[in-house]
Amino acid sequence: MVYVNPRLDSKSVVSLYDEDYFGGKGFDKSIDYGKEFENNAGSINLVDWDLSTVEEIAAKERDEKRKFKFLDAGAGMGLALFKADKKGFDAAGLEVSKYACLFVESKNLRVINSTLEEVDFGKEKFDIVFMREVIEHLESPKAALKKIFGLMNEGGVLFITTGNYNCPERKIKGKDWQYFMPEGHLNIFSPQTMKKFLEETGFRKILVTNQGDLLMNFLLRMKIIEPDKFKPVNIFRRIVFELVRFINHFISSGLRVYAVK
Repeated sequence: MVYVNPRLDSKSVVSLYDEDYFGGKGFDKSIDYGKEFENNAGSINLVDWDLSTVEEIAAKERDEKRKFKFLDAGAGMGLALFKADKKGFDAAGLEVSKYACLFVESKNLRVINSTLEEVDFGKEKFDIVFMREVIEHLESPKAALKKIFGLMNEGGVLFITTGNYNCPERKIKGKDWQYFMPEGHLNIFSPQTMKKFLEETGFRKILVTNQGDLLMNFLLRMKIIEPDKFKPVNIFRRIVFELVRFINHFISSGLRVYAVK
């Protein structure tokens, strides 16, 4: 487990996520979430595949047919929330940034401006929880996972993406690895530590894959994977998909994680 020490205090961390941050002018210059929303809300991208994947896993975990309750914990500018709503989920978002929440609300989406630690959903429970590029920003990831676990229905699915500390890129670049952003990236996981944290907070059927966005986006563009299925039905595409996942296991700088309550 790799973590930042010393780190900014809680108020200073929350203050990082302002208009500059979401426009790629904050500590992470590689993102522009407003532009990402406008460019992808009306087209198919990797978020659609991620949503279909967790929907497929969640459907296998329950007998009754009802609308999925969906929580995007760390909704940002709301791309995943928007797509989940369009997919027919009963969708809600949680976001610490007031600026981002105002943008999400302008799209007529439900979002709560709060930290995960302080939010109170009452008796409301969720079937699917998304945490895309969020857990590395949290002060106490284990406490966050415990809170998420308590917010989920039995058989609910948690989906996480984050950086992979064990990737070759980090080993080659050392302190210059792009994922090292000590202002906001407070914790960085290896596959082993991620699995251990999930096990210790009560999750089961844990699948930690070394799958970053780059190759998965390539597979989607090449129509090897389909936006509405976890794995391709076509035998040739399935072989290519499994081969790329195998290669990804050794080279990917990202993790895609699935866990069932």
